[in-house]
Amino acid sequence: MKRKFIIVLLALTAFFSSAGRGMRVPRAEHMRLPIVSDTVVYKLDSLGAAITDTAGVPIMDTAATELLRWQLDTLSQIFWSLDSLTLDSIDTIIRQYNDSLVRSLPDARDIRAMVKQLRQEYRDSVIKNTPRILETFVLPDSLWYKRIVSWTHNQDNNEITLRTIDTGYNYHFFENPIQKDDVDAIYLGVIGSASQQYNYFRRKKLDIAPFFTPYMEYSYTPETVPMYNTKTPYTELAYWGNPFISKEKEENDLSLLSTQNITPALNITFAYRRYGGGGMLTGEETSNKTFYIGSNHIGKKYEMHFGYLGQNVSRAENGGVKDIFWVCDTVVDAKAVETNLKDADTYLKRRTLFLTQSLAVPMNFFRKSKDTLAVGEGTVMYLGHSLELSKYTKLYSDKLVSDDEKMFYDNQLNIYGNSSHDSLAVHRFENKFFATLQPFGPDAIVSKINGGFGLQAFSYYGFAPADFVTGPKKNSYLNTYFYGGASGKFKKYIAWDAAGKMNLLGYYAGDMNLEGNLKLSVYPIKEGIHLTGHVETSLKTPHPFEQNLYFNHHSWNNEFDRTSESRVEAEVSIPHWKLSAFFGYALVGNMLYYDAVSDIRQADEVVQVISAYLTKNFAFGPVHLDHKLLYQVTSNDNVLPLPPLSMNLRYYFQFPLVKNVMTIQLGANGVAYSKYYLPAYSPDLGVFYNQRTQEWGNNPYVDAFVNIQWKRAAIFVKYTNVLSGWPATDYFSACNYIRPGKTLKFGIYWPFYAK
Repeated sequence: MKRKFIIVLLALTAFFSSAGRGMRVPRAEHMRLPIVSDTVVYKLDSLGAAITDTAGVPIMDTAATELLRWQLDTLSQIFWSLDSLTLDSIDTIIRQYNDSLVRSLPDARDIRAMVKQLRQEYRDSVIKNTPRILETFVLPDSLWYKRIVSWTHNQDNNEITLRTIDTGYNYHFFENPIQKDDVDAIYLGVIGSASQQYNYFRRKKLDIAPFFTPYMEYSYTPETVPMYNTKTPYTELAYWGNPFISKEKEENDLSLLSTQNITPALNITFAYRRYGGGGMLTGEETSNKTFYIGSNHIGKKYEMHFGYLGQNVSRAENGGVKDIFWVCDTVVDAKAVETNLKDADTYLKRRTLFLTQSLAVPMNFFRKSKDTLAVGEGTVMYLGHSLELSKYTKLYSDKLVSDDEKMFYDNQLNIYGNSSHDSLAVHRFENKFFATLQPFGPDAIVSKINGGFGLQAFSYYGFAPADFVTGPKKNSYLNTYFYGGASGKFKKYIAWDAAGKMNLLGYYAGDMNLEGNLKLSVYPIKEGIHLTGHVETSLKTPHPFEQNLYFNHHSWNNEFDRTSESRVEAEVSIPHWKLSAFFGYALVGNMLYYDAVSDIRQADEVVQVISAYLTKNFAFGPVHLDHKLLYQVTSNDNVLPLPPLSMNLRYYFQFPLVKNVMTIQLGANGVAYSKYYLPAYSPDLGVFYNQRTQEWGNNPYVDAFVNIQWKRAAIFVKYTNVLSGWPATDYFSACNYIRPGKTLKFGIYWPFYAK
C-alpha cells in the first residue's frame, strides 16, 4: 500500500510540476520575489530521508529517491515563483507532505485539496502580476497604458472626443458650474436654480424639451456624459456649502464619482451630484439632483457606450423681491423682505436611457500581411446603432391668495381662480443606424466618411381646453432624418470635420443643420499655438411648447416660422502664455423671445450678435492675476438683451506652504457687468424674459478666499460678498433675485486612486 501511495504521490507531483511549466511560471528573480529561507530548503531536501517504514528501513531504492528529490526540487522552484505564498504557508504544506509520507493509508481527499489550493494560489499570483493592457482601435496606442482616460461620445457615429480631467485647485475653485467655462451667468440667486450664460455662444438649449434648458448647466446629456477607462479604481468626492450660516439659508452641495474597469476594455461608472440650498429670500429652497450609471467597452473591434441618467429639480418659487427698496435702501435681513409669491413650486424630472455601439469590420481583403496592421489601422468599416429613450416632465403649482399675487401674473387666470396645476411632458424614443468608412487610416487627411438614418417617435403633452371634454391626450409625431459627415487630419498640424443633417418626414420635416470645424496648430513653442474655426447654419421648427400652450397664467396659439441661424466662430489658444481669445458672429432670423410680459414672440428682423471673449493669466513671482473678459453687441436688445461688458477677475498670492505637499493662494475673486436690462424670470413657464423696467449693473460682487492644493485634495474657504454695500447694495443675479450676502463658505474636492 505504501508503494502504491508513493506512486500516486509521484504522479500527482509530476502532474503539478508539468502543469506549472505549461502555465509559464516566471522566474523568481525576474519577479523580484522573496527568497525561501534555508530552513524551508532543508525541509524540502530532507523529505527523501523520511521515506522509510516504521523500522527505519528505506522503502525506496536510490533511483526512486533521486526521482522524488527531483520532483520536490521542481516543487520548491514553483514555491519560489508564487509570491502569494508566505514562508508560513510553505512550511505548512511541507508538514502535510511529511505527514502523508509517514502515514500508511493517507486520505486522498487531503492530497487533492492541497494540490487544488496550490494551483489556485498560483493562478492568483499570475493574475496579480499580469499587466492589464488595453488594446483598442478607439484610443491611440499612446493612451493604452495611461492610468486614466476620459472622453465624451457622439451618438450619430460613436466617435469620441477626449476630455481633460482637471483635479487642480484652480478649476475646482468655482463650485458653481455656470462659472467654470464663462465669466458668469444669470441665475436666481441659489446654486442649482434656473440659469442662462452671459455668453450667447455658450448658451445650451435642449431642443427636445425647452422647459428643461435653464437647468442643463448642472447636469448631462448622453453626449456630455463623461466616460472613463482606468487601470485602477478611481473615486472623486466633493462638498461645498456654508454650514456656519442659519439653517434657513444653508447651502449644501455634494458630488460623488466612482469608476473602475472590470476588464481592460470594460468600464462601469457611477456619479451623483446635488446642488441647492435655502437661499437668501423666503420661499426659494432649491434642490437639483443628477445621477447616472454609465458603462463603456472599447475593445479591438467592438465599441459600446451605455448609460442611464436622471435629474430631479425641486424648487420653491417666490417670484423675486416685491419691492427692491427693501434690498437697495435698507439693512433689513433678506428673509424678512416680502416676495411676489408665497405658495408656489416647480418640479422637473427627466430620465434617459441610451446605448451607442459600433463594430469594426476590417476590409484589407487583398493585403497579404493583414496581421501586421495595428488595431484599427488600414481600411475599416464601422457599423453602428444608437438608441435613446427619454422622458421629461414639468409641474408647476401655486395658490394665489392676495390680489398682489394675482397681479404678478397680470390677473391671467385661464383655468382656476386661485390655484394652478400646470404640467408638461415629452417622450422620445429614437433609433439610429449608421456606417463609417475609414478609407486609408485613422490619421489620413480623409480619415472617416460616415452616414446614418434615424427614426424618432416623439410625443408631447400640454393641457388644452379640449381636454375638458376628451380628457388628456398626447400629440405624437414620427420623425425621420438622415445625416452624414467626414473628418480627417494631417499629423498634429491640421484636423477638420464636417457634418450635415436633414429631416425628411414628421413634425420637423424640412429642418436642417450644416456645420464644419477646422483646427490648425503650429509649434514655435512646445505647447503650440492653436487656431480653431467653426461655421454653422441651421433651420429649426419651433417646439410644440412654443407654438401652443394653455397654462393658468399664460396661453398662446402660434404659427411661428422656422428659426434660421448662421454663425462663425474663431478661437486662438496659446497654453504657454495662458492665453485664449474667442470671436463669434451670428445672424438669427425669426428669433423667438419672451417679451416684457413674458409672452412668447417672434422677431420681425434679423438679429445680429457679436461676441469677443478673452482669458489671460499673468504671474509675477508669487503674484497672480487671472482675467476673464467678455464683450458683446446685440443689434436689438428688446429681443436679445446682453451685458455689453462683463468680467471675472481673480487676483491672489500663491506660494508653497510645504514644498511638494501643500500650495496656498490668498486673494479675492470679483465678477461685474455693465448696466443693461437684466432678464426677469417667469416661474410658471420656467423661462427668462425681457423686462424693460429696471437696469442693473456696475456693481462688483467680490469674494475673499483661501485656496489650497494639499497633495491631491483641493480645498477653499471663501467669505462671500466681502464688499457688501460698496459702491451700492443692488447685488442682483436676475431681475428681483439677489445674490448671496456675507457668509463663510467651505469646499473640498478629493480624488482617490491607487498608483
